[in-house]
Amino acid sequence: MENAAQANPTAPQKSSRTAVLLGIAFSILINGVLPFIIYTALTNYTSLSNYIALVLTGVPSLIDSIVGILRRKRMDILAGIVLTGIAVSLILIALGGSPKVYLIRESFFTVALAIAYLISLLFPRPLAFYFARHFSTGNRADNVAWFNTLWQYPQFRHTMRVITAVWGIGFLLEAAIRTYLVIVLSTAQFLIVSPFVFYGFLGGIMLWTFLYSMRGRRRAAELRKQLAVEQEAGNAS
Repeated sequence: MENAAQANPTAPQKSSRTAVLLGIAFSILINGVLPFIIYTALTNYTSLSNYIALVLTGVPSLIDSIVGILRRKRMDILAGIVLTGIAVSLILIALGGSPKVYLIRESFFTVALAIAYLISLLFPRPLAFYFARHFSTGNRADNVAWFNTLWQYPQFRHTMRVITAVWGIGFLLEAAIRTYLVIVLSTAQFLIVSPFVFYGFLGGIMLWTFLYSMRGRRRAAELRKQLAVEQEAGNAS
């Protein structure tokens, strides 16, 4: 008797898409809606300075990161970025920082990540390879070993380098736009717009990466088929 997944093979895909959409919606709530509500309430109904109110908008992200660490028993990349951002915020408070500097701080991390991507192109394996391996293999030893063997193929190496370059340039562009928005928008306006800018860029780059990788896989499959045909012809002769 067929199980539910066999009877409806599209169910896992629909479930996965739903999980992704729910995750994005939750992240916008944590990083966009709640910070705006907190900032508006604190600046309108308390005597706290705008800067302290702005720092306190990071509390939902902090709680979400801590819960995620406790649940997974490890710290992932996003949680590390959030906690590092909070540490930088505390340093800025001690130095008497301004709201504009606080808002721009996130772009510092984006620029640093962009530079790391671009510099990694000078090394034998660029950053995109390691991120792709992490998300593709689940860090299982057998899967990691298989993924490492893909580096022997020129098409795969070319794909990883192109993806690395695009992500690096994309992060630089996102940081530039967010910095510009910090300058021209009010704090409340930026808190509303910022998550959509970030996820818009992230979603666009991820979609491009998926489509580009699919094209690379198709080219690789065609090449393997062509080589197999040539080998058979050679054996026949």
